[in-house]
Amino acid sequence: MPPDQFVGLAVNVVVYLALIAFVLYRQMMAQPLRVRPLVLLPAVLGLFGLQQLARQSLAADRGRVVLLVVGLVIGLGAGLWRGTTFRGWPDAGRVMVKGTAMTLVTWAVLIVIRLPFAFLGYAANHSQGFVVGELLLALAVTFAAQNAVIWARAKGSMLTKP
Repeated sequence: MPPDQFVGLAVNVVVYLALIAFVLYRQMMAQPLRVRPLVLLPAVLGLFGLQQLARQSLAADRGRVVLLVVGLVIGLGAGLWRGTTFRGWPDAGRVMVKGTAMTLVTWAVLIVIRLPFAFLGYAANHSQGFVVGELLLALAVTFAAQNAVIWARAKGSMLTKP
């Protein structure tokens, strides 16, 4: 791996770890359930991921397409699972939600599964744009799935006390 590509990988890893730490911190805090944040984060991540992938040539490389599809399926499954780990309760006419210890476990599992994807992408000489785009799109899918489950549980009165 050329030095500039290694530096790019290192920077990406640090940025994504910082982003994950911030997201974990926010998910472990009790906060009111609001539609806007549930939709906005996956939409923005998805948009940026699609922007990156639109610059790549996927048609000629089945390996990239397989990597992308597998990453999306893993993201979907992890998000559906993680959405079930949140607690919710009514408070002054609004629904509050908060992650649990199991939420952290689902994140750890996702990170352990996803890290090899980044290294595999670089090892296969996929461009940084593809690796970043695939990761952002997978994160968008995982947050969308998680948030859909949280919303459905809140609307279905499947809430528990904190």
